[in-house]
Amino acid sequence: MSRPVAGLACRIRVPVRQYEAVAVLIGEKRHVIRLMHRDAGLSIDVEAFDTFETAEEYRDRLAGFLNLPPMTMAGSPSAEPNEAHAPQPRRPRPGAGRRARFLTRRRLGLSRPLGMIDGREIIARN
Repeated sequence: MSRPVAGLACRIRVPVRQYEAVAVLIGEKRHVIRLMHRDAGLSIDVEAFDTFETAEEYRDRLAGFLNLPPMTMAGSPSAEPNEAHAPQPRRPRPGAGRRARFLTRRRLGLSRPLGMIDGREIIARN
């Protein structure tokens, strides 16, 4: 399965035994078959049908093949539950603006560039 993680396309493998059920999401116009995972981001929409009877029949066949329990859920299949939610910002630490102790003793470098140095080059030879 391909999913974006922090904006980067990633492919992951999820074993079938980690899925909990095969569900039919009942919508107004479309009925969606979904493999339900504990983590909503790993749930997979398998197929969409126009009639509830065909969706229910496909769900039962898929549930029997994968040895998972069948479920029927009311909801709008047009909503995307698989969207990755942005993580909450971290709380600022109390001393985040402070410099570390060993950095406060350090002197800054020269603010102006060094000019040309004139003179003779001394080379020590044996």
